[in-house]
Amino acid sequence: MVLSKYKNNVPGKTNGFRIPRFNWILMLCMGLLLTIGVLFVKSATNMRTDSVHYLYVEILVKWIPLGLIAHFVIAFFDYRKLSERAWILYAIGIFLLLIVLIPGIGTERLGARRWIFGLFQPSEFMKLCIMPAAALLLGKYTGIKDRYRFGISLILFAIPMGLIAIQPDLGSALVFAPICLAMLFVSGCSPRLLLSLMLVGVIFVSIFLALILVPDHMPEEKREKIEQVTDNFIFPHWKKRVRVFVNPEHDPLGAGWNKKQSEIAVGSGGKYGKGYLNGTQNILGFLPRSVSSTDFIFSVIAEEMGYMGSCVLLILFGGLLGSIVVTGIFCGDASGRLICAGVAALFFAHIFVNIAMTIGKMPITGIPLPLISYGGTFTISTMALLGLVQSVAVHSKSSQI
Repeated sequence: MVLSKYKNNVPGKTNGFRIPRFNWILMLCMGLLLTIGVLFVKSATNMRTDSVHYLYVEILVKWIPLGLIAHFVIAFFDYRKLSERAWILYAIGIFLLLIVLIPGIGTERLGARRWIFGLFQPSEFMKLCIMPAAALLLGKYTGIKDRYRFGISLILFAIPMGLIAIQPDLGSALVFAPICLAMLFVSGCSPRLLLSLMLVGVIFVSIFLALILVPDHMPEEKREKIEQVTDNFIFPHWKKRVRVFVNPEHDPLGAGWNKKQSEIAVGSGGKYGKGYLNGTQNILGFLPRSVSSTDFIFSVIAEEMGYMGSCVLLILFGGLLGSIVVTGIFCGDASGRLICAGVAALFFAHIFVNIAMTIGKMPITGIPLPLISYGGTFTISTMALLGLVQSVAVHSKSSQI
């Protein structure tokens, strides 16, 4: 009697109740990275005597719980049904990017209007909105000719990129480029079209850099005339960051100082680091405390945990990215594969750019380190995107993660 009661049960089901097939490697890596993030946000703010000292508590009691709610709600919601509402989500995301530009609604900080009423960054929400829309376009409408899908996809990504760039937030805008490339590649788009897009990107970046750097080698009169023209479409802080990357002495006590002190912090950590809460660059304030818990959190980790600790962090990120890719590979439909490709590209871009920035290999940008850097909306959106990957793992018929 007892055996007959259970003989018809199959793995993943119990008396008609389906046990979700979570990607447990993703869950483990996410949990460990969040733990590291909390510990080193505490370290980065440990010497502060104001409310910033308690940012790690805010992460623990506010942002991580909200992120977990978003993660599991999205994970249990079938991503295929979400794709059916993709255009509604995309429209909401664009609407929020528009209203943040309105004075009184969008709050301006450090010369950028990125927050709605100082609480919410629509650019982070847009990252979540664009995944299902692009997956629907590239995965479902396969009857559309390649060049038309390619063109529509570029418009789909170009609109939010343009709106985010004029906030201005060039770093967050450019993050959408690798998402677009990855999803186009996985959709089977023609290699010729992809190479053409990358070539256009290289030409655009070359012109952008030339307009900033070439005038520095011209006579003062010509340089001033060119600067007056380029100031109309290139924000001054963009120019400063590029010039500091080429020559830190251009702004030795500003952006150049951050770059130099970050490199010193990373290099001084040695093989095993100086020990938790013992990073002198951070303690003595050489690494600016205003950015040590956000954009330069990797510098704090590298100084205190050294090369070995940095390798452990990279291994965890590798496990996270690998689990996302494997989920996509074993997914039973194109939409799920495209979503996983987009999320993996987004995370890789954030990780690569942030770490390259802190070791002086890329210009300073406001690109945070996923699950590590302090940031309310960023933490929630990051965990929500991982929830989207979990939804693929849970609801895809062929996923066996």
